[in-house]
Formats: sequence, structure tokens, C-alpha cells
Amino acid sequence: MNKRIWFTEGLSSQKDVISCVKHLAHAYPGALTVFASHRYPRNEILSAADHACLEPQSADARFPFIESMVREHGISVIHSGKNSLWYESQRERISALGVRLTTGATGARWFEMADDKVSFARFMEQNGLPVVPSLIIESAQALRQALADAPFGDLPVCIKPVRGIYGMGFWRFDSAASPMSALYNPDKRRIHPDLYLHAMAQEPAPEPMVFMPYLPGPEYSVDILAEDGEPVAAVARRKEGSHQYLENSGAAYELALACARCLHADGLVNVQTRNDQNGNPLLLEINLRPSGGIGYTRFSGVNLPGLFALRQADIIDRQEAANMARAAFKPAVVRSFSDVQPYDETLHNLVVPS
Repeated sequence: MNKRIWFTEGLSSQKDVISCVKHLAHAYPGALTVFASHRYPRNEILSAADHACLEPQSADARFPFIESMVREHGISVIHSGKNSLWYESQRERISALGVRLTTGATGARWFEMADDKVSFARFMEQNGLPVVPSLIIESAQALRQALADAPFGDLPVCIKPVRGIYGMGFWRFDSAASPMSALYNPDKRRIHPDLYLHAMAQEPAPEPMVFMPYLPGPEYSVDILAEDGEPVAAVARRKEGSHQYLENSGAAYELALACARCLHADGLVNVQTRNDQNGNPLLLEINLRPSGGIGYTRFSGVNLPGLFALRQADIIDRQEAANMARAAFKPAVVRSFSDVQPYDETLHNLVVPS
């Protein structure tokens, strides 16, 4: 029986997720039809699906749109992306349409927990999992005092927003940095603390920040397929310089799985860790959505988005998915680079719900 799975507007990896699903679906002819949508004409993303549609701009129009798509196109599975908290808040209404909904978690509270890095750290500590030590900073005066107190000893320090994605707002403090270095080379994410303090003091109501040590690493990004808090398959990416080493074991890998269990992860999620000065991994954060690099994991032989789709469509059971991932895995080293592709101004797979 053909199942129709719909990937709504996602973040940076939506095209990779769709492509991975399509790749594995070839082994199951006629079993899966892939729909994709976005609020904007992102043809390079939408063209990767079997069928595509444009979402309404307004959140108020979202549910009627979903209702029309389900009724007219027989959608049986929905994977939320960018607006997962909204989808989670509407789970009962969407499920009543006969749809299997995956948002990344099993309740709104887990999104709130994951989004607030301070609350996340405290919750992980309560569950006995090691996290990067941190302080909440709400003013330039508090930051000045924290820098003077040196609560993390002689370790270098950094700061980032309590809430945020893509590493936005992250800066390493470097007393040797010139005043202009953050403007000349912002990608290095280094700034003189005096310059940061001066800028923060100009804000009438600074955004809450997390002050923490900058650990030596390496950093791990662990992509996980989980179901109701239980990991089914996972691939860890150890980041060293411009290379990423794909692994499926080790302390960071196991810590990430434990984190996913604690937050009742459900779907494709990502956990990030970083090793401390003693080589022990500490939790940084969890993202209850596919990571930007989830497509890299396919080079290990494990197609996490594809396994997710097969599970959601009940084509394979949970144990089969775990066994497939275990048997397919092989270590690999990958490196990302910029690419470009032609942009087709006309979508030939577009559907328009009434």
C-alpha cells in the first residue's frame, strides 16, 4: 500500500532529508510518495519531492491548509520542520485527520526545555548527565564580574544567547584580539572582552546570555532517529578542523543517546557535545529537528531520514530499522564544500489544494 509522507517547511537540511528519503524509497517501489512544502518558492528544495506545494504565509491559515492537503492528497504522515512547536500544539487536531505526526518530541514542554540552554543544562544535571558548566548573564555588569571572578579557572571562555540556532550570537573572548578583528573576520568568532562589554552596556535590555568555558574539543554532532524517547539508529560526526569523522560508538555517542531519552525525542533530532580538558564529553545542546549536516551521515551507509520514512509508513518495524543501521554502518571521513545547481523557475510537481 502506498503511503504519502509530507515534509513541511524545514530549516537548512530539508532538501537533504527529502533526497535521502527518495534514495531509500527506490528499494521499495510504489511504497512511498513524498510531498514537500515551503512558504516561499524554494524550487531547489521542492523539486526534490514527488509533489510540492506552497504553504500559506499566515499561521492562522495553516490548519485549514493541512486539512485540505490531507483530504485531497491522502497524506498519512506529516513531518514538521521549522514550526514544530506549532504543530505539537495542534497534535490532537492533526491526528484527528487520520495523520501520523512527527515533530521531534512528544510534548510542548520538551521544546521549551531544549530551546532554553540554561533550563536544558539544569535538567540534564538533574538526570545525572554531564553538561558544560555555565552562568546566566543578564547585564554588562554581571558579565564584567564573571570575567573578573574567572569561575572556570584558566580555561578560555565564551558566550552565547540562552535561545538561538545556527550558533548565532556565539563569541569567544580573546584579550589578545584587536578591536577590529571581530569586524575584519567575524567567522573566527573571537572578540576582545572590553569591546563586547562596551556593546552590551549600550543595550537597554540585553538578551540573556550563557557564559561558559570554551572547551578544547573535539566537538561531536550526533544525528539520531528516535521513537517516543528511544533511539533507534544514530550516527556521530566528530568535527576536527574541516573534516568530520563518522562514528557509531564511543562516550559522546552514548551520552547523546542518553540525552535524547531524557527529552523524550521523537523523530530526527541532533545532540551536540564537546570534550573537556580531560577528554570527557559534555552536553552542549539538543535540537529537536534534523541537523544541517544530517545528509552527511549517508556516507556512513546509514540513511537516517530514509529509515525514518520507512518507519513512519510502517514498511519496516523498529528492530528492522535498528538492524539495518547497524549492518550498513561503515566509518567514513567527510568534508563539506560550497556547491551550486541550476534553479528551475517552474515547478513541474506543484499541487494546489482547494
